Amino acid sequence: MEKQAHMRGALGEVRAEQELASRGYRILARNYRVRGAEIDLVAEDRDVVVFVEVKLRGGGALGREAVTAAKRRRICRGAMHYMMKNGLTDRQARFDVMEIQGESVTYIEDAFAYQGPAF
Repeated sequence: MEKQAHMRGALGEVRAEQELASRGYRILARNYRVRGAEIDLVAEDRDVVVFVEVKLRGGGALGREAVTAAKRRRICRGAMHYMMKNGLTDRQARFDVMEIQGESVTYIEDAFAYQGPAF
């Protein structure tokens, strides 16, 4: 069952990546992991570094509601690490959520604000 959920999640992230590419985004990283944090996709939208949380849903909470406060803090911690590691601290960052439910894709730009120390 866990393997099946992992495969569904991976397919959702591939679909999300295709959606971002169709919007003109350039993918910088997939499943970026740092201790205590994982970011599904890191992309570039013109000059903005975009951290995207992908939510694949069959029902239940969607969008911003599906990304808890604790999850937002972990994403922000990972984003700070990514930007520092890659020399991007002078760039603007944005946190988006993409929800995929069946064939429907909803993309929420600026789904939440950065929560953490200054760069």
